[in-house]
Amino acid sequence: MPPRTLTVAMLLFTLIGAPAAAIAEPPEAARNPGPAPASAPATAPATGPGETDDSATVAIGDRGQAIVTFARSVATAGFSGAVLAAKDGRVIAATGVGFADESGTVPNTPATLLEIASLSKQFTAAAILRLQQDGKLNIDDPIARHLPGVPEESASITIAHLLHHTSGIPGGNSQGAGSDLAAVLPLFLEGGPRHTPGTRFEYWNQGYALLAEIITRASGQDYPVYCTQAIFTPAGLRGTLFTGDAAPAGAVVAIGRSARGPSRSALDHPYGAYGFQYRGMGGVVASVRDLYRWDRALTGSTVLNDAQRQVLFTPGPGDYALGWRITTGPSGRTTQSHGGAVRGFLAEMRRLPQHDACVIVLANSDDAPVREVAAGVESLLFGEKPTWTPPVPLPAELATTLAGEYRDARGRVAIIEPGAARIRILWGGSTGAGPVTRGTLSVDDQNAVTMFDGQDRIPLTFTKGPDGRAATLSLPVGPNAPPMIFTRSPAESSDR
Repeated sequence: MPPRTLTVAMLLFTLIGAPAAAIAEPPEAARNPGPAPASAPATAPATGPGETDDSATVAIGDRGQAIVTFARSVATAGFSGAVLAAKDGRVIAATGVGFADESGTVPNTPATLLEIASLSKQFTAAAILRLQQDGKLNIDDPIARHLPGVPEESASITIAHLLHHTSGIPGGNSQGAGSDLAAVLPLFLEGGPRHTPGTRFEYWNQGYALLAEIITRASGQDYPVYCTQAIFTPAGLRGTLFTGDAAPAGAVVAIGRSARGPSRSALDHPYGAYGFQYRGMGGVVASVRDLYRWDRALTGSTVLNDAQRQVLFTPGPGDYALGWRITTGPSGRTTQSHGGAVRGFLAEMRRLPQHDACVIVLANSDDAPVREVAAGVESLLFGEKPTWTPPVPLPAELATTLAGEYRDARGRVAIIEPGAARIRILWGGSTGAGPVTRGTLSVDDQNAVTMFDGQDRIPLTFTKGPDGRAATLSLPVGPNAPPMIFTRSPAESSDR
């Protein structure tokens, strides 16, 4: 496959969308996560959940050690966050990677709280099923039974259709925010179903926002309150909460570093407030340890009985169940999984029920290779060799040669951080306005320098100046366009 160019990287930014303009101030405890050890915690000798402090690293046997080593090695690809792997009902590996703060003083651990974005949908689905279990609703109910103002053309849409993303409403019906159902419903349901509900899968985030409102009305409690009391607490989730909540005492709350806007606390609302623009579809904040407790709860009847759990994992069109994708990979293993992406954070959770196994990867960087990390951890968990390996770090001398600030003829800025071999391209110039592309510099098997953006390796070439440092950088833009040429800033060129 040819190397990806920065044109495609920018297209991804456009598709993902810019962050909301209004960002709430994070709670004080989130902005100041408190003291932490200067280095990662030592590996714990404990062998199972509940037998170790949540923040401790766990590496059981050769496979556990291999997973921890692999997870930490992925820091060279820009990964920062936490990883947990379990098999046969036992945690085999759990570790933090990188730092929870921007200053690099608070290490991530398996107890660090990170936002899980669309992974939150599984909790919304579980809340609906708990209400069904308690006789408060039926997922075959038309949504009009629970939501006033549903137009006649959408009257055939049921709760189950929203859960399975088969309502027939196009994914592009995403406008609408705030807490007024009457204001957002006409926008969400504009034009009605484009095809018969229940016949075709099309991912539609706002369907889960409507589910959150159904939960509120059927339970008589606000959506976050009901989820906490009916799902989080009985499942034993010790620190799980929502964006906008205050940080639990003593908790470390991650700061998410973003290629799509400013950094943010995991407890900071990514879209200004927790209204219909985000609730139900995202906004849960959790640790890998708590998500493993959730995995354990899904093996028993603490939250959902056997009948409801069967519904939760029964796929519809597009192999999508209720907040979970059900697939069978090349290995033949059936996987129940979901991912999540929001400004500053990425998430991937995989359950492998035939083996009572689970892989959880959370990142506080939205350009990290989370799926590749999850796939590698899964392979190691089953004694297989990962098909993806992290890029090889730059030699120290080469990193020193490249470090500095560069500009191109259009005022765009490229900054290569000293020692870290991390590159940032500020498309709006030194003011920081506009998108930012972030990557990790590495060398390929031909010792050529590449920029790894979390998915692909983009070739970077450079020329040296009289002082031995890089004078210019060149990055490809597209097959029919000249490359971007950056020149070391004059101030840097004259400082030695």
